[in-house]
Amino acid sequence: MSANDIVLVIISGLGVIHGLFLAIFLWSYKKGNELSNRLLSALLIMLSLRIGKSVFLEFTDHIDIKLIFTGLSIIMVIGPLYYLFSQSVVRKSFRLKRVQFVQFVPAVLGFGFGLFLKEHHWETLPEIIFICVFLGYYLHLLLYLLVTYRFVLKEKKSGIGQSSFEFLRLLFFGLLAIWVVYVLNLFDETVPYIIGPILYSLIAYVVSFVVFRKGYVQQIDQAKYKTTPVSDEQSEHLFLKVKDLIISQEQYKNSDLSLKSLSNSLHVSPQILSLVINKESKQNFNSFINHYRIEEAKRLFTLEKYNNYTISAIAFDVGFNSISSFNTTFKKLTGVTPLTYRNQLLK
Repeated sequence: MSANDIVLVIISGLGVIHGLFLAIFLWSYKKGNELSNRLLSALLIMLSLRIGKSVFLEFTDHIDIKLIFTGLSIIMVIGPLYYLFSQSVVRKSFRLKRVQFVQFVPAVLGFGFGLFLKEHHWETLPEIIFICVFLGYYLHLLLYLLVTYRFVLKEKKSGIGQSSFEFLRLLFFGLLAIWVVYVLNLFDETVPYIIGPILYSLIAYVVSFVVFRKGYVQQIDQAKYKTTPVSDEQSEHLFLKVKDLIISQEQYKNSDLSLKSLSNSLHVSPQILSLVINKESKQNFNSFINHYRIEEAKRLFTLEKYNNYTISAIAFDVGFNSISSFNTTFKKLTGVTPLTYRNQLLK
């Protein structure tokens, strides 16, 4: 091994070791969002294993075909981990569920394919199989990177904290850079294979420096959920959508309406929606909705065709699901009970 090779091994190998140590640190780190820390830790471990395989492959005369393809299958773990990590960063309520582990099935199948292969398969299996496998692995990662980054951009418009956005964007471009180098190496031998591990080492150190310098890890649990910075323009725009649904489309009459269901309709988090409603209406969600329900009830009391309706029927028509809640809210907002209000109108 030449002196240049030794230097390259040291540079790329230190990046792998650094990534593993950072992963161990994040796994046990108690500040910030623990789930996010552990997902990022798992992502770093997978990256380190994948890059470590590349280092080993570059400076080894012969490597078993099983190791090559089982190592490649790790690529299909990286994408889902980045996606789940991003979900955990922007949504406080995010929890890992069994159904989410379905995303790792392709990686398991890829790992099984690697274990199945034997040396003679290089010669006996059609070349198109290996081409399709390589393309499948790398397109899988690219698809996850693009889908996740689109999700992150969408969340930014909804009010994701700037620190969280910058952190996720930094990871996206770092992972995309590694992907580009590896893909170029598949089709153009002028791009040395070792560039991938070296690039990973640089990215590992740069990301670590930026993350700890700016305190991103500590801020993940705070940036969106505690301060949740939303610009005035974003807030006003979202509140216009809220009023369109609540007033123009009369969603306040829906007795099943909740902060969560409304946030799902608007494709924003409940935390963001609650913040905007509080900011723009100076009321919490329930008070905001009940205001329109009571105003509608007062309007119905003035209409002749509703004179024969019972108070409970009107209460249900305007969106309340219990007469006691209607009576309490009505008196709180008008100073009198619904019955008294109606009798005053009939005099």
